Amino acid sequence: MDRGQRTRRGFLKGIAATALTVGIGYPGNVTTQSRFDTVVNAIAAGADPNGSERIDNVLEGYIDDDTLIEFPAGRYRLGSLDVGPVRNLGLRAKPQARVLFEPATPASDQRSFITFEGIEDLLLNGLTFDFSRPGFGNTLRVIANGDFLAQDLRICGQLADQDRTTPHVGFRFDVRDPDSTGVVRDVSAPDGGHQGGNGVGIFVGKNHAGTLRFENCTVANFPNNGLYASAPGRSSRNYRGRDGVVHVRGGLYANNNIANVRLGSTGSTAYGVTVRVDSVPPYPSLEKLNVRGIRLRAQSGQFISDCDITITSDAGPGFGAIVYHPDHDSSTVRNTTIHVDKDEYNAVRAVSGDSGGTGGPLTLQNVSVTGDAAGGAAVVIADRDRTVLRDCVIEQSGAGRDGVRFTSANECLITDSTIQVPGEPLSLIDSSVRKVRLTV
Repeated sequence: MDRGQRTRRGFLKGIAATALTVGIGYPGNVTTQSRFDTVVNAIAAGADPNGSERIDNVLEGYIDDDTLIEFPAGRYRLGSLDVGPVRNLGLRAKPQARVLFEPATPASDQRSFITFEGIEDLLLNGLTFDFSRPGFGNTLRVIANGDFLAQDLRICGQLADQDRTTPHVGFRFDVRDPDSTGVVRDVSAPDGGHQGGNGVGIFVGKNHAGTLRFENCTVANFPNNGLYASAPGRSSRNYRGRDGVVHVRGGLYANNNIANVRLGSTGSTAYGVTVRVDSVPPYPSLEKLNVRGIRLRAQSGQFISDCDITITSDAGPGFGAIVYHPDHDSSTVRNTTIHVDKDEYNAVRAVSGDSGGTGGPLTLQNVSVTGDAAGGAAVVIADRDRTVLRDCVIEQSGAGRDGVRFTSANECLITDSTIQVPGEPLSLIDSSVRKVRLTV
């Protein structure tokens, strides 16, 4: 058995030590346990915990296979860190220690702040990245060829995203190996980006081919998507994603422009997610202000379940709380509540496929739509034959609010559902819908 096999088996043995019930679509067990041949105390190794001296050289001298670097409480200055292919590496705070990493150089001088690329069996735990100094703060990138666990990480301060000539991302996670899993747990980026900026909270690249699980994360106030995880599912002549699956379990996604959660690869899921928009998020420009809750961008088989989406009257304009792009095929939304108080704002919208699209059927089951939004329709379905609404309740009280509107959608079904609105409960434009036990 070679060293790579030994370290991988040790890592997997460690992460199996504690079971975690992860629910539908979530493979495996995960814990923060792992095995390392070498444990390094960062201060004992020469790292300055007072933020006076950069720690780049110290870290570079100790990063190796089967090594854990532990950080006692302190503020550590770091220019940038690029970690190449290693196996079974850990960077973590000591228990109960507050550990801050502070950029020593401006974001404009860096490709990223910290990059792990080609790494296998990585542990990151308990680290805070202080981006509160204007113009400082760049991406934490994990481009993994194997399993990793990123837990209890936090960005404080806004991204330096006012220079829109380059992309700005808080966290980026890819798993390039189709058989590997990355877990991102209790990761927080609440301060977002700037008005006029283009910052993204968390980005998943098109070459993600394995499995990513986002558990109990908090992402808020970004102008260019909160969790942007649709890229692996996109496929066109000049853009080919590897269709790695993404599961989002729990967490809060709030006041992000474009989309709070954006999925697009086959079989991806969102379960128990809370989305809230109660103010106008920052946006790159007025024409790019489009507030959406959960956006499904491409592929099929996505599953949205037990989510809670709230769009208040103070939210910015947008296409809807759940929005289907024309390139998206078929998926299911189940056991989900949507509250909309924003006038002319759709709770559910399947965007017209006039310029192309899959036309795949959609399923809404046990979906509740409430709120006092006025004008427009609660649910708008365009170009989606055989769409089904089952066990749904749509109750909106604002003046002129319509219920469900179908456009160019045939052989659809609404069954065991209630629509109660001041306007038209059900309107059909070049569409046909079978109604079974429908109360209006």
